Amino acid sequence: MTISYDITWDLDPAAETFRGRTGVRFRGRVAHAELAAAHVRHARLNGREVPWDGSRIPLDADGVLEVDADFAYADDRGFRQVRVDGATYLYTVQYPDRAQWSFCALDQRARSEFALTVNAPGLVLTSSTETPIAPYALTAAVGPWVEIAEQLYVTGSRAGERVRGAAVSRRIRESIEFFETLLDVPFPYRKCDAVFVPDIPHLAFSSPGLIMFDDAVFDALATREPLYATTVLSHEVAHAWSGNLVDAEPWLVEALATYLSRLAAEHLLPGTDPWQIPDNAPWPDRPYAPHLARVRAMEDALGRPALLRALTTYFKRYAHTNAGWAEFKACLRE
Repeated sequence: MTISYDITWDLDPAAETFRGRTGVRFRGRVAHAELAAAHVRHARLNGREVPWDGSRIPLDADGVLEVDADFAYADDRGFRQVRVDGATYLYTVQYPDRAQWSFCALDQRARSEFALTVNAPGLVLTSSTETPIAPYALTAAVGPWVEIAEQLYVTGSRAGERVRGAAVSRRIRESIEFFETLLDVPFPYRKCDAVFVPDIPHLAFSSPGLIMFDDAVFDALATREPLYATTVLSHEVAHAWSGNLVDAEPWLVEALATYLSRLAAEHLLPGTDPWQIPDNAPWPDRPYAPHLARVRAMEDALGRPALLRALTTYFKRYAHTNAGWAEFKACLRE
């Protein structure tokens, strides 16, 4: 199946809903499209009206689906609407299968082409769409953001924290350069924006070309030990390759991102041991320890150079596709 989206979001920070228009061109049979709107103005398949039952639109043919709808803001899906210090910020929360709360979506795991238009006051930051991405990865952050360092954005209340911002931006750049050299695979997107958003449900989310961190992380990066800051930042940068360039089972995506981030910390913080995190330390990637252990076991069995060659093969061969554990194992055997 081939799918391409043309999406327009009309966002008014003061309103209770926002308007989203979706045009989807698709070839291949699919039973329905998913749509969780507050109100549908119209839904047309190849020019004829089609019904919406509150969650799905049945599709009896391929072609062009056009949907014009109003969506509600929500805390854990679609667009969030957060007010901080008198200002309103909007951003998407769509991983792993919640795109239907901001646009009409077909297969949520299928990489698709996207054209995105965002009409809104303030600064608009979006993920890169020059290559096919999964619907859940389409990300936008809208508001009176302030750029305090190169491609690093914060809320207006943090506008004066430029020294700290410069350190964060520098570490992100260093992580990118390290991974490019280590993997022999260029950074996959034309940009790498990072924005610290208020009250995100996750610690961070890395989409193609745009990383969203929870605003609280900005303080933690300055007050915690350097190893904490480096692993948090480099982990999200590593997702540009593991998860965005090549998507896979969630455990493998996180295992590879965690492994790569520890390699980055080993390189960027000489003399530290990023592999031995104290049990009592609140470490954000601790839930991925069992997955990391599997990758470390591969390293022990094959040696680091062989494992890195397999990673290079994996990311080059399956660039901009979904390729899981079976494909990665094949690369390990070569």
